[in-house]
Amino acid sequence: MRGLFWLAAGTAVFVAITFLEQVPVLGWLGGAASIAAWIALTRGLVLEREPDPLGAGTGVVWAAILGAFTGFVGALTAWLAQTGSLFGFTTAPGARFGAAFGFVGASLGLVYWPFVGLAVCAMTALVVAGRRAR
Repeated sequence: MRGLFWLAAGTAVFVAITFLEQVPVLGWLGGAASIAAWIALTRGLVLEREPDPLGAGTGVVWAAILGAFTGFVGALTAWLAQTGSLFGFTTAPGARFGAAFGFVGASLGLVYWPFVGLAVCAMTALVVAGRRAR
């Protein structure tokens, strides 16, 4: 049940990061904000769990699921925002040119960003679980 809570919290965080990415210049911080969010969410997930009788296995699995799911949510919302900018009626021609690059990047992000989230969260969970075991 706690895993579902962290999935819901992660979804809200990554939708908020997508809104941050729509702000000119600050949007470039979206990747760093995503990595910081993954680390914070994973630490909360792993440190909140009761001692796992099988070791860090279930915590790492839940962390990997959290990273992959939130990575997909972040990539999907970014793709939707870029698609709206690309095909929006109010988008100026110059902005449409830039939105085309954003659309291509967001389309690629749909493929690789869940894997980045999975890797960051799984590695964070292994580090946190290893420190907790000492």
